[in-house]
This record gives sequence, C-alpha cells and structure tokens, in this order.
Amino acid sequence: MIARWFTVIWEDRNLAELDSFLAPSVQEDDMLIGQLAPRRDIPLLVEVFHTLLGAIKIDMHQFMTDGDLACVSYTVCAAGADRVTPVAVDGMMMVRFEEGLIAEIISSLDCLSMFEQLGQMPPDTLAACFSGQSLTWK
Repeated sequence: MIARWFTVIWEDRNLAELDSFLAPSVQEDDMLIGQLAPRRDIPLLVEVFHTLLGAIKIDMHQFMTDGDLACVSYTVCAAGADRVTPVAVDGMMMVRFEEGLIAEIISSLDCLSMFEQLGQMPPDTLAACFSGQSLTWK
C-alpha cells in the first residue's frame, strides 16, 4: 500500500485515486501528514513538490510493519525542475492503517537539505545555525 501511495499519488500525480488510499475516517480538515497538511491540501502539496523538484522517483530502503502500523525509510530523487539541478532527499514515514487503508501519516523529510540542494538555502545551513550564525534574507 505504501509503495502504491508513493507511485500513484506522489510520482504519477494521479490525485483522482487519493480517496482510494484513505480510510473513511479521514475527513477533509484532518491533519493527514503530521502537522504538514490536512487531507484537503494533499493535492496542493503534491503539485508544490513537482513544481520545485520536477518529476520525482521515490526509492524505499527499509520497511517494517507491526499490526496496523508500518514504517519506511525512503529517498526522493529528482532531476530538479530545471532538469539540471539533481536532488536527493531522505525521509522516514510511519503510517497507521484502518481496515487496510491509510488513516494517519507521520512523515519526516529532510526539507532543509532539499532547500539547500535547490539553492533556496545556503550550503551547510544547519552547521552554520549550530555555530550561532544568523541567516540574512535578501
């Protein structure tokens, strides 16, 4: 189910299939992906990622299940929106299922690394922040 979620929704952007993945208990205003996005904003989030990254491919590395819970580590790979700036971003996702459908997602994607790779943040931003430096926005 998670591999299909990544392929159908995130890679292929087949958002017409979104409800076929989600448990009936998931409402439009429910925060589906942790605190990142309610259910109603998932299509927008998918489009934003594709605008920033271009076509994406998600590679799953490790996968574990325990009852109605599953956890996966993965990497989002893309050639970049300009097809010149490759991006590889690691993430981890935990999913809770109800009757075989997704009821909740807790996801952690290394967005800081993604924004560094896209040139939106300076290289080594995290190290600079730990050193006590401040960022100055243009």
